Amino acid sequence: MSTPPFNYCYHCGRTPLTLVSDRQCRCEACGYSQFVTPTPAAVALVLDQENRLLLMRRAHEPGKGRLGLPGGIIEPMETAELSCAREVLEETGVDLPASAYRYMGTLCNRYPFQGYVWPTLDILFVARTGSLDKARAVDGEASEIVIQPLREVMLEELAFPTHTEAVRRLLASL
Repeated sequence: MSTPPFNYCYHCGRTPLTLVSDRQCRCEACGYSQFVTPTPAAVALVLDQENRLLLMRRAHEPGKGRLGLPGGIIEPMETAELSCAREVLEETGVDLPASAYRYMGTLCNRYPFQGYVWPTLDILFVARTGSLDKARAVDGEASEIVIQPLREVMLEELAFPTHTEAVRRLLASL
């Protein structure tokens, strides 16, 4: 990290900010410190009754053209399970209740966005559904929906290392 992700001090509004560490910026005018903390993201591994995994081909950077798991940033006042349900519905049209998602674990990720590589905490969930036959690319995040048998997922095609590790962990748990 070479420049702070913040342009102005939250406290006094002045600039410039000095990068003290990977996570701390300090205002030289008033001494206020601003911190870069991980942004929580919910990531869903959705399987059907045949152990086929719901994937999407990413329509945008980062990872444009590569495969990814449905998910995204958790909204204010939203649980991680609710975020999974919302993101999966928004991105794939698959409508599962938040109660369908079971916690699997967390992984640290780095997500390039608007010129800065933000730390994220990917919170992984597994859900099962009877069928994925009605899944479709919905909101422009995905250029296509890909449904593959879990054991046949090409890990090198996944856009993010955390998605690769999530699939590895899921495979190991079966």
